[in-house]
Amino acid sequence: MEGIRFRSAQYLAPGEDLTCSIRHVGLLDVRIEWTAGQEFVGSIRGGRTALADLAGQFVTLARAQDLRPEPLRVHDRIVPRQKIVEVALEGGNAFPGHVLNVSASGVALLVDRFLALGTTIRVGRKLACVKRHFTHGVGAAFLEPFEPDAVHEAMTL
Repeated sequence: MEGIRFRSAQYLAPGEDLTCSIRHVGLLDVRIEWTAGQEFVGSIRGGRTALADLAGQFVTLARAQDLRPEPLRVHDRIVPRQKIVEVALEGGNAFPGHVLNVSASGVALLVDRFLALGTTIRVGRKLACVKRHFTHGVGAAFLEPFEPDAVHEAMTL
């Protein structure tokens, strides 16, 4: 209702008129309604037609993102004291991994090699399946989860 929230490299003042360039949308004529530091809210100039067109473009862009809901975390995650763990592939090749966090159902590891989604690995003494990738690491789900009370800082995998 207030307008669109933006962030600028410059400090702006309410009442200023400016042109904003939004990737995949184009140029918008905006009047600054309020500011807070480098953030500001601008109302779009150009009437109902411009607003309807802009809303349609935003809906199209949102649909193109194919956002999937973030999975719900069932178990609390902790950071164990023992962070270095042996990670082994089914063929027996082993390498070190760094535990970022662990829960009853899985572990987040920094590793120095690519592990394909679905790969079964042994993390310490626990079998797990690689479920996701992130920068320099993987998230793996244990094939047999821990009991929740077995997950604590002093645990060893």
